[in-house]
Amino acid sequence: MTEDADPGQMARSYLDKAATLAARVGRKRSPSDDKAHADALLAQARADGLLSVVVGPEQGGPGLGLADTARITERLARQSGSVGLIYAMHMSQALSVVRHGRGPFFEDFQRRMVRDQILIASGTSEKGPGGDIFTSLCQVEVGAEGALSGLKESPNISYLDHAGAILLTAMMARPKGPPRQVLIALEMPDVAVSVPYQGGFMGMKGILNQPVALTWAAPPDAVFPDPFAPIARRTMTPCIQVLWAALWSGIAWGVIEKAKLFLHKEIGTDPEVAAIARHDLSGLINRHYAMNAMIRDTIAAFEADPGGTPGSIGFTQAARINRLKICCADWLNEICQGALRLIGIRGYATGGPYSLAEALTDALSAPIMVSNTRLMMNTAAIEAYVDETL
Repeated sequence: MTEDADPGQMARSYLDKAATLAARVGRKRSPSDDKAHADALLAQARADGLLSVVVGPEQGGPGLGLADTARITERLARQSGSVGLIYAMHMSQALSVVRHGRGPFFEDFQRRMVRDQILIASGTSEKGPGGDIFTSLCQVEVGAEGALSGLKESPNISYLDHAGAILLTAMMARPKGPPRQVLIALEMPDVAVSVPYQGGFMGMKGILNQPVALTWAAPPDAVFPDPFAPIARRTMTPCIQVLWAALWSGIAWGVIEKAKLFLHKEIGTDPEVAAIARHDLSGLINRHYAMNAMIRDTIAAFEADPGGTPGSIGFTQAARINRLKICCADWLNEICQGALRLIGIRGYATGGPYSLAEALTDALSAPIMVSNTRLMMNTAAIEAYVDETL
């Protein structure tokens, strides 16, 4: 990147590329080809350099912040919920590399993120701990000359068919003290993937989701210098909550646009029916407005502390991040259900200009991607220490 490049203009350029992705791909989609459509959009995003927008200028990237990354995610999700989800998950991993990866290994890794447009998968989920990412059964084995290896079994890892790298958690012994949980940057050529059985979900059908066993090897420098817990608490978790919410905002936008189109073209001439429909639509727009306002507020709090210093975030910020995920996931489902009531049977159809089938099934994943119930229990445990003020 040139030193005199205008950061605002660069951000607008990447946002324009994201907003026009589907139009430039020029590929017609149908209800039966979600995966092929998502693959085509993802390939174009890679060609447009969208996978490395958070890498800093010193490593050849534009160095966009979380706010611009969230806007890009939202624009992608307008065109495909699956691509929006892949991008959100990848960017939470990319931001973890940028904010916590120090030393020659990670500097080179970031340069290759720009050059090769590496898509990074998340390997924090594990078979056994029941969704607790801070518990790892995977053990790091140390071989000759410090070479690392291990075996990790996960109930689900997404988009490995496109990933060039994966960030994986494991327990690592130390010369003194108990083992600690670490995060390791693995190149996919160094990972052997076996699939114990075929998986899949009813929504987000543009993504390959499957249980996997990963047999991996890595150099010692691939271990992040910070333990996993502060990386997760200061970067990975808040970033994925924000980017998930941006994804859901993009899906909600598409749903509302279809409801507007139906109201404009199909509602008929009965003034009472039209008035009720306009009232209901306005309620959906109110929820979408609240969703976006909450996203912006959370981003502002995150970017007020840009250093990424290792350590735990405060109770207030932790509670706000949890609420963002809970509220936006619930509001998306309310918007989808409200639009379905407004549109009726044509929204329930699997095709046509008013079909909500893809949005509805994609939205159902929102409350269970990190369980809303679990997050509410976590938040309830710290409410006594949280004072929300205007």
